[in-house]
Parts: sequence; structure tokens; C-alpha cells
Amino acid sequence: MTDILYVGAVPRSGTTILERAIGTGERSVALGEVVHLWERGVKSDEPCGCGRKFSECEFWTDVGHRAFGGWDTDKFESYQSDRRTVDRNRYIPFMVTLALAPRSYRDAFKRHIDVLDRLYTAIADVSADHYGRTDVLVDSSKHPSYLFLMRALPSHRVHLVHVIRDPRGVANSFARLVPRPENGRPMGRMGIARVVGRWTTHNLLLQAAGWLGVPRTRLSYERFADDPSSLGRCVDELLGPQATGPLAIDGSEITLGLDHTVSGNPVRFADGTLTVRSDDSWRREMSPFRRAIISVLTTPLRQAYAR
Repeated sequence: MTDILYVGAVPRSGTTILERAIGTGERSVALGEVVHLWERGVKSDEPCGCGRKFSECEFWTDVGHRAFGGWDTDKFESYQSDRRTVDRNRYIPFMVTLALAPRSYRDAFKRHIDVLDRLYTAIADVSADHYGRTDVLVDSSKHPSYLFLMRALPSHRVHLVHVIRDPRGVANSFARLVPRPENGRPMGRMGIARVVGRWTTHNLLLQAAGWLGVPRTRLSYERFADDPSSLGRCVDELLGPQATGPLAIDGSEITLGLDHTVSGNPVRFADGTLTVRSDDSWRREMSPFRRAIISVLTTPLRQAYAR
């Protein structure tokens, strides 16, 4: 069995750099947000983290051939249809108690789990060929529902790094107009109400996965930014000492190599030495009124995570 280290969080929580930092271990491989592979990789042919288009990337071409005989567009439509049927936060109760779900859901769920199991098996095999390592696959897909799907993979063990960022920092990041380097279109933006709702529900659902048996550890974005080496200790605590091998972290600097990541924020294209700095610009940029609203609405959960 291959271990999958799932980085779960609310979007805009720094998960791309965390995932890539974990991927610097000699026995770990950073994959990006695999949940978006079908839409952004197969269909839209956006660039891989290596800089080549998805269809031109040797790594993902090999994965497609091993898993499915190639990235066939007809198969892609059926895979996407099943994913849209099963992969929603509102269907998590069905994932937990599958026997009680409607027959159409159960059938789509089983088909999609088979597809995902073949996909991650092929990724592990191709990683062994390309990197000589397959011990830990690092997936920063973030979404709770996708994590609950992965609990059912028969050939893989999923572990959760639950990343928590101050909701005021998340809200400030969502307020910015940030173009996606893949196509120039702006990344999604959200208002305060949606951010608070998303921050609360995502974190509670990720916590629930731990209650239901997914091995889980928690790491705050702010703690990582202040002390990047805390990430290595967090991963060792979850997977066992040196499961990934030593991470290329020296003080506040991370030495990044080439990763074949699908989707993520622009830092997935970075290589060389990167200095980690905390993004606390919300303290300067956000109005006192907006800060106060978010602070009040998220106080109970923030206090629980501060313990």
C-alpha cells in the first residue's frame, strides 16, 4: 500500500508551499491538487508544475497510459460525470454510510473509487520510475469531500495534514485580484459571509474525518510561516520518523526542485531557494469593521484551535 498525505484546508491557506516543502523529502512526491486533474489537466491542458502542457508532460502521459491506456476524452466525460455525482460536501453522509445511499449514488461512487485507485496506483508506479521513490504521495486537493472519497481507496492509506489559517488572512487573500498564471483569468474571490461559512464548514468537516478514523495532525499556517521546520516535525508525528526523508528546509528557506504538480497557486512553478514569510497583510489592509465581523463570527472555533 502507498501512503497518501492529504493536505486539507480552506483555499488560500498556503497549502501549495506546504505540499511542495513536504515533496522535497527523498521519499515523497508532490502532486498538486489532484482533484482538479480532470478539468484543468486533461480537458483544459493547463501547464504542469514542470512548465510543459499537461498533454506534453512525460510524467502525466505515463500515468495516463498506465492507469487508463491514455487520457481518452470519452472516458474523461464519464469520469467527470461520476465525480460530479459523488464528490460534494453535502454527500459526505452518503460516503460515511454508503449502504443508506441511493443505488445511483452507490454505483457512481464505486466506479469513481475504482478510477481513483487506478490513478494513484499509476502515479506511485510512475514516481518510482521518474524519481526512484514512491513512499509518500502528497496531494494538496484541500476539499473535505475529496478526502472522504479517498478513505475508500482499497490500495492506499490516506493521512491528513489539517492546515488552519487565521480566517482574517483567508478573507483578505480572497479579496485580492490574483491572475492564474495558467490562463491569466483571475482566481476565485469571495465576500466575508462566504469566507466565514467556508472556513467554518471546511475545518469542521476535516476534523470529522479524524473522528472517523483518518490519521490526522493539525498545523497552523502562521506556525509554519514563523518556523518552517515545524512542518517536518508535524509530518514525522503523523507518518512516523523520516517517512518522507529529511525535508530541504534550512531556517526560513526551502530548496525546491521540479515537481509535476497539477493545479495550485503560482508558487507551484517556483524552483530554487524560496524564503518563507508570513502573510499577515490583513492586519494592514483589512478595515477594522471587516476584521471585527470575521473575528466575532469565528471566535469559538479560533479559540478551540488556539489551544
